[in-house]
Amino acid sequence: MSISFGLGTNLSTSQKLTPQMQQAIRLLQLSSLELEQEVQAKLDSNPLLERVEEEGVSADAFSESLDGAYDEVRESSDYNNDNDYGYEGDFDAGLDNDFTDTYEADLTGDGLGEHHLAASNSANNASNNTTSTTTSNNEDNHSGDHDNIYDILSQDSYLDSHSGKALDRLGELSVDTDWDDIYTHSAEPTGLARPDMSDFDDYQGATQASLQDHVRWQLNFKHLSAIDLLIADYLIDAMDERGFIELDSEELAQSLGVMASFYQWEDTIDIDQINMVRHVIQSCEPLGVGASNLAECLQIQLRKLPKDTAYRDDAIRLLYGHDLLVSNNISALTTQTGVKKSDIADCLALIRTLNPNPALSFTASQPDYGLEPDSYDIPDVLVSLIDEANGDDPTWQVRLNPDTLPKLKVNQEYASLIKRGDDSPDNVYLKDHLTDARLFIRSIEERNQNLLKVATCIIQKQQAFLLEGATAMKPMILRDIADEVDLHESTVSRLTTSKTILTPQGLFSLKHFFSSHVSGSDGDVSSTAICAMIESLIKAENPKKPLSDSAIQKYLADEGIDIARRTVAKYREAMNIGSSTQRKQKF
Repeated sequence: MSISFGLGTNLSTSQKLTPQMQQAIRLLQLSSLELEQEVQAKLDSNPLLERVEEEGVSADAFSESLDGAYDEVRESSDYNNDNDYGYEGDFDAGLDNDFTDTYEADLTGDGLGEHHLAASNSANNASNNTTSTTTSNNEDNHSGDHDNIYDILSQDSYLDSHSGKALDRLGELSVDTDWDDIYTHSAEPTGLARPDMSDFDDYQGATQASLQDHVRWQLNFKHLSAIDLLIADYLIDAMDERGFIELDSEELAQSLGVMASFYQWEDTIDIDQINMVRHVIQSCEPLGVGASNLAECLQIQLRKLPKDTAYRDDAIRLLYGHDLLVSNNISALTTQTGVKKSDIADCLALIRTLNPNPALSFTASQPDYGLEPDSYDIPDVLVSLIDEANGDDPTWQVRLNPDTLPKLKVNQEYASLIKRGDDSPDNVYLKDHLTDARLFIRSIEERNQNLLKVATCIIQKQQAFLLEGATAMKPMILRDIADEVDLHESTVSRLTTSKTILTPQGLFSLKHFFSSHVSGSDGDVSSTAICAMIESLIKAENPKKPLSDSAIQKYLADEGIDIARRTVAKYREAMNIGSSTQRKQKF
């Protein structure tokens, strides 16, 4: 075998994505929260990129609030004038480059209909025009008052003659009190002074006691040893949201045994001691806390009832066979528990009076301190019905949620420092970041525009769902939308990932509108619509005689939907609905 070296040529074709294209593709599939994190990271790394600040206080608005403060002092000092002073400031908080595109789609014909961009601040412009007109009309009548009001207030004679009521309003300040002591210049609209809270800790909001803290507080009165308190801490920390402790006692004993040998404790911890501490926790309020499952939780509450309660003992025994009770195997249940079949209904009536969720009842009993929820479902797209007059087809307005749209711009102060033809490191640094900022803004705009196009197309195809509900959902796949909006299927898939839309029917994921189809006599039917029909049939059934899968299949066949019985079972199990045997109520 010989080894030799040589040169050769090879011709091949390959497709490579530039970093800018990779960034644009990555932004497509980001949710609103992930996009906000991406924008914040870009703002931290690129000095030429900045946010568009919308919540600013203009000079006119601040002057108007200052005029209002002077008017209040004037009224309190019995200042009367024939010409009332009036001023209406024009507070313009809108931005010309605000990216809140709105598609008003007339979805009455074929295709996407006639789309046009509606300016989101049209109503604000009309309001501003009215304000401007009012201001110009009042200018001629009150220009003299506006010019002389500050001179009148600053005259010593005026302050002397009206000092009684004015100083009462300001808290009866002494004569040598400086105006700076009662007035603070701040960026807020109001200029009234605020008390100095620098020596106090910031208020962090009211807290609410948890179930774990409530149980720990009760254990202080149980006179437990240090080892028992250690075991109790492990068990309480293992509580789930229902107040149950599903931690295995044997595993906890092994873990504590290793800890005891490591620290060379004199006392050993066994399973009996852990079970004893568990029973102590179960004796705390609310009743049922610390149980390992629902059946034990109900048994704890039954044992606390008076012994002369009717069917108390039978209900306790009945819960030992809760598995058979759930499966409706009454014959095996009576054999195992010894409860008579005629007494089962009375036992179940007693069990229904108990509390299956101790943690929920404890939380509901706590005072409401106005705590905010942990999370919000903020939609990315908003849909509303804007016109349905004269019995015509409805017109839907599809627009992006402005609260989820990042508003960015290039820092013009830094951009003006760039010199053409300068290859210095500082100039090259500014050039590179300027290009990166522009490409990032363009990528976000393209993402928003494509998302709006896809959402509009989805609404155009699913108008029946918006009006009639899930049973009117039409079958639709990614290719249907991709062909309509002239995008690739992978792009549509990325755009609909982790995006939500708020419709008159509720909040849905964009992926919810895509479903497979089943052939029917009147055309293809969406699998989502079939699931909705199955669910509605089961909700309307007689619980004593629930519908079987074959009966549901026959009903769907009468409606022109030809599916197999196993398909009905698959859809039913996907909705976490039990079989007819499991749904049957015998008592």
